[in-house]
Amino acid sequence: MAGWGDTCLSPSVIEGRFSIPVIFDDHAHVSSLRDDLPTVLSRFGGTTPKTSRKDFVIENIQSIIFGNAMNERNKYCTVYRICRRRTCAVPGITQYASSSSCEIIWAGRTVTVLEVSDGPTGILVPATALGAWKYPSYASIPPYEALSYVWGSGLAQTPIYINDRPIVIKPNLDAALQSLRLPTQARLLWVDALCIDQSNADERSRQVGYMRLVYKHATRVIVWLGSWTSGAEMAFELAERLAHMRDSCGADKDTLQKAVVGLAIGAPEAFHHLDQLFDRPYFIRNWCIQEVVASKWAKAKCEGLEMNFFDLISMAPYVAVKRDQILVGMPFEFWNMIFLLQHPSSGSRGGAVEGSLGNLTLLLASSRDFKKMSHVTDPRDKVFSILGISDEGLDPSLALTQIMSTSGTNTALSLYRRAASSIARHINDLGPGLDVLRHKALQPNYNKDVVEVYRDLTRFLIRKSPRVLSVLAHVQHTDDPAQSYYPSWVPKWFQPRQCSVLDVGCFLAGFSDGHFRYFAEVEDMTLSKEPIQPNSLRLRGFHVDWVKSVSEVLEYSLTGPFPFQDLWNQMFSFPLNQSPMPLYHDKAPLVMAFCATLLATPLGAAMGDITDAAVFLLSKILVDDTILITYGPEKLSLLDRLCSLVTMELGEAGADPERFERGARSVCFHPRFYVTEKGYLGIGPRMMSPGDEVCVLFGGRVPFILRRMADYHLFIGDTHINDDDDAMWGKITEGIKNHRKSNIPSFLYEMG
Repeated sequence: MAGWGDTCLSPSVIEGRFSIPVIFDDHAHVSSLRDDLPTVLSRFGGTTPKTSRKDFVIENIQSIIFGNAMNERNKYCTVYRICRRRTCAVPGITQYASSSSCEIIWAGRTVTVLEVSDGPTGILVPATALGAWKYPSYASIPPYEALSYVWGSGLAQTPIYINDRPIVIKPNLDAALQSLRLPTQARLLWVDALCIDQSNADERSRQVGYMRLVYKHATRVIVWLGSWTSGAEMAFELAERLAHMRDSCGADKDTLQKAVVGLAIGAPEAFHHLDQLFDRPYFIRNWCIQEVVASKWAKAKCEGLEMNFFDLISMAPYVAVKRDQILVGMPFEFWNMIFLLQHPSSGSRGGAVEGSLGNLTLLLASSRDFKKMSHVTDPRDKVFSILGISDEGLDPSLALTQIMSTSGTNTALSLYRRAASSIARHINDLGPGLDVLRHKALQPNYNKDVVEVYRDLTRFLIRKSPRVLSVLAHVQHTDDPAQSYYPSWVPKWFQPRQCSVLDVGCFLAGFSDGHFRYFAEVEDMTLSKEPIQPNSLRLRGFHVDWVKSVSEVLEYSLTGPFPFQDLWNQMFSFPLNQSPMPLYHDKAPLVMAFCATLLATPLGAAMGDITDAAVFLLSKILVDDTILITYGPEKLSLLDRLCSLVTMELGEAGADPERFERGARSVCFHPRFYVTEKGYLGIGPRMMSPGDEVCVLFGGRVPFILRRMADYHLFIGDTHINDDDDAMWGKITEGIKNHRKSNIPSFLYEMG
């Protein structure tokens, strides 16, 4: 391939017969089929005075398909490499290698595989870069394996000899190749660091575009978890035992749970080592997701230890439960989802396209915690690694035809998508570089810088049908956005998640009833042309309120008590037990509105509702002062109000103070609490400050916080505001869209 030599072979016709391309060292020759191999060999040096046939070895590289792309009768051709017999620099190792690699190139895509020479481990590994094969004619490729591994942070210092030329590799790959080397047989492997010219941006972009197919058509994917460490055997043995229990118990979850608990009690050390195994870098590398999802069969390997990889990741729920941590367990939940999708009996469904795990926004958000290691160097890979397992990446027509509907499958739309995708595939097979229907933002391109990749992807996700602003809910600034190289409205997907996401489909702030082709009102987002100001985003919406005061960022222990009292003291100048208790806008006691805001009702209701909040107040906050607190003009008893919300006694099933705290923790993970000028309560992004604006942008499910600058706005993040549901549930949007509340104006917000 490029970087190791550019010898190209192209089939030709001699007297109506297809000829045989032959590689003789680094020179390509063509011989007629009428010539047998001995004749070919003698023609190219076998009978010269200085050499004899025993000095050469003939390699049958591959029977390939070639011919006109539009010709139904494609022909087969066998390609041979004639290599000089050479002795490797390492004593005792004989290597058959040509002086350069070569690709068999024609109108189509090409893939290079590596032949790792046989021999003992612990010495330099010689290898040969073999011919490359056209996609989609993978049926003619000899069996090969694909390596899935982590590049690692160490410096590249170990040489591997490819076609007699040293290529320096990193320690983790060196350890993997040493372990995978067979003693008496060569091994065909695809390894990204060696089979892709990493110094060529165009080559990297081209190969990454169909890397998923490389792993899909491999006979198996070898998941290299790293070198052996103490306790690894116990971890593998425990994982295999648990997988066997899972298969034996089937749908009987109670029996399985008892068996797992019993095993955990009886083998705590093994569980500890299994937990440590999931701390290995492999499980937070983005490319690994695509590589195993696309595979037919994946085997986890740790030097001499190996097991079915999908059995191993089925242990992820046990590890997540053992750690009992919020958000930190998200990578484990992601791996568990992959395991469930590999087992149809689980009932789990993937994305809208075969081989997909879901839409791009969902996958980028769900895998956000995969990148926690500072030595992961290229943030662009965060996006490119997800394309091969996402709806939009696998079927670009979805980006043009998606609709919001609750009526089930649209038959006509499905037929259109299938027809468009089929036509696109036929056109794309005509030659490399063809990829109709695919937007530029969905094409891996290492010639673009990181900001361009993320900015263009965000614009695409906003622009694509039906133009819903869900992507903006994932903007999570950790420092002043005015000082960033990125536009403030671009999510930095390569950063771990900083706080809870409020847009999970519960709210409809920027939506209204009726049929709309697009929900977001976007300007300067033409379909066929580049935007005039690519770093600016113009969206229409309306003003809700101004932020008056904000709390400190909510920091708390994941297992400790929720800082309820401290947060109250930050936001209000009067104590929690003051009588009478002020009323909120909905005429409820302020403390109840405070609790409802912490739950972002109904977002946190899955864990704790207002009944749980009442029990929490009675049992932990207002224990001594409840009877003395009144509220409202009638001076009603807060105790009576709280008790009326609790329909069951403490300790029984039903209302639970701990459940309220869990719900508040899940919603209020690192945001700020705020009060608006009109007295509304809300939770918002950690970088918000007094003077910021609460607004609703059409097409957004939740309101957003913006900061007004001299001639534009900074996008700060998403928010929940407790405003009697007018803003959160689209009542104001409904009035504006249907001209029933014309006194509320809409504005064009320009964000930079």
